Formats: sequence, C-alpha cells, structure tokens
Amino acid sequence: MSFFDELTQKAKTVADNVSGKAKEVADSAKISAAILAEKRELNKRYCEIGQWYANDYAQDEIPEAIADVMKAVKDSQEKIAALQAEREKVEAEEAIPTEEGKVCPVCGKISDARFCPHCGAPLVEAPQASKEDIAAQQTADKGPDEEA
Repeated sequence: MSFFDELTQKAKTVADNVSGKAKEVADSAKISAAILAEKRELNKRYCEIGQWYANDYAQDEIPEAIADVMKAVKDSQEKIAALQAEREKVEAEEAIPTEEGKVCPVCGKISDARFCPHCGAPLVEAPQASKEDIAAQQTADKGPDEEA
C-alpha cells in the first residue's frame, strides 16, 4: 500500500504545482491585458491632442519639426474629401433605376428586388413605381442644393 500512498502524494504535489503555475499565467495574462488597454487609451489621448493641434493651429505658423506631418494631414483630409465625393457620385449612379420597380414602404426607395437594398424591408406587396415616382425620388434624393 505504500506505493499507492506515495503515488497519491506525488500526484497531489504535481496538481498543486500545476494549479499554482496556471494561476500565475492567468494573473500575468490579466496584467498584460490591462497594460494593453492602458496603452490603447494613451494612444487615443495622443491622437486627440494631435487632432486638436492640427485643427486649432492649422492656420498659424507651423513649427518646422512637424511641418511634414501637418502637410500629410492636410493631404489626407483632401484625399478623404475627394474619395467621399467619388463615393457619392457612384452611389448616385447606382441609385438611378433603369426600369420601373417597387417602392419600399419603409424608406421610399425604388427597387426591383424582393427586399429593399437600402433598409432590407420586404418589397413583395409594395405597389409598382411609375416613371413619375422614379423621377420624383431622384429629385428628392438630390436635394435642393444639387438640382441642375
């Protein structure tokens, strides 16, 4: 019986060591996750400071040390504006219906699909849109500033 007692004692020792190591690893992982979360928060604050500086002092004399960075920021802002304008143009072209379709009861868009591609509402029992409805929707989508 001493063999089984000795084996049981060794198994308990190993189990205690394993559970202790597992706890250490878990504690270490929690600390690492907390450090990572704080670093993300710090980076957000740095970004906020940089954005504030770029917005408030963009017209003033820019220090030579960050002139390249500020130029890159302005270039990125211009590129974003151009891409947004291009996206709006593409969306406007895609929105032009070529045939009569069904009017969505939720958002009022016209589509020939079974479900509205804009809001997902079913179009099965929606009334058919006439060419006048399509023209009215296009005018409404453009808005008062875009008519011409």
